[in-house]
Amino acid sequence: MNTPAHVALNALLLGRNRWRPHWFAITAGALLPDLPMFAFYGIQKFAFGTNERAIWSSAYFEPGWQLFFDLFNSLPLIAVGAAIAWRIGATRWLAFFASMALHCVADLPLHREDAHSHFLPFTSWRFESPVSYWDPAHYGLWFGAAEILLVGIAGVALRRFAPPRAWSVIGGICALLYLLFGAFALAMWSDLGAA
Repeated sequence: MNTPAHVALNALLLGRNRWRPHWFAITAGALLPDLPMFAFYGIQKFAFGTNERAIWSSAYFEPGWQLFFDLFNSLPLIAVGAAIAWRIGATRWLAFFASMALHCVADLPLHREDAHSHFLPFTSWRFESPVSYWDPAHYGLWFGAAEILLVGIAGVALRRFAPPRAWSVIGGICALLYLLFGAFALAMWSDLGAA
């Protein structure tokens, strides 16, 4: 899933009832598993000047980068954090780790060759799904349309249970990020075609 969709879905599923005030922790937990990829992209693109095709076809798959991504997508490591948070009664941290786990569970069936090792440190096995959230050859167009619909529904639903407007603002930001991401994706794909 694209990062704003994780934020919207996690907010919708976790941001009610007793965790309603923990909007920041849930949002941060939804974002953290993808942040290493943004750091990777920034380093490759702006520090090294790597072109888009090389970034996504070779640099992304280098073992060091894969390990960096996988550490933030490890369900066992997230479970350890959640267990500690639960044990000490830190509900804000428990909401954060639950949001990270939900992000990873949502990603698990939607990644093919770009799959993560979600079960590190026990195994480096990667589930390569027949479905890709982005690749048109593997239902990416269908899933992309469903994801946009999901974010739209979540954005509307978030307005219903907004503690001091926080969830409502987050829903609006997710919608804005989708527009910006769409513009970025069009630019990236045109750059890939030119490379």
